[in-house]
Amino acid sequence: MSELVVDASVALCWFAAEAGTPAAKQLVRSAVNLTAPTLLLTELANALWKKMRRGELEDDIALEAMREVRRFVPEFVDIADLAAPALALARELGHPVYDCVYLVLARRRQIRFATLDRAFVDKVARTPYVRDVVHLSDWS
Repeated sequence: MSELVVDASVALCWFAAEAGTPAAKQLVRSAVNLTAPTLLLTELANALWKKMRRGELEDDIALEAMREVRRFVPEFVDIADLAAPALALARELGHPVYDCVYLVLARRRQIRFATLDRAFVDKVARTPYVRDVVHLSDWS
């Protein structure tokens, strides 16, 4: 079975209608084992909160999403050992640490990181990390 790191941009699509929802749902139906740093939980909660605040998502659905996300991502990795290398990678790439945490986890596991963050995918495309990150729409 293959393995893939996913971020909150992907996870949000499982619970809210987003442009990436069809691809995110296809990913869940696949035989890929999904993993993520615990940071995903905070980022997902924040994205859900923003949708609740704007009236785009009912409170009960958002709360249920936080309970259900573990059904889709069965393994969460503590970020304590990922933070320092993510900081170094962020400095190297000139990109926020948050995304780099996911990339560090993927590189440690020698697997790919799938995201819907096109800006990050484009930035990494010009680096040695190009093979480590994939836009979810390009994943198969």
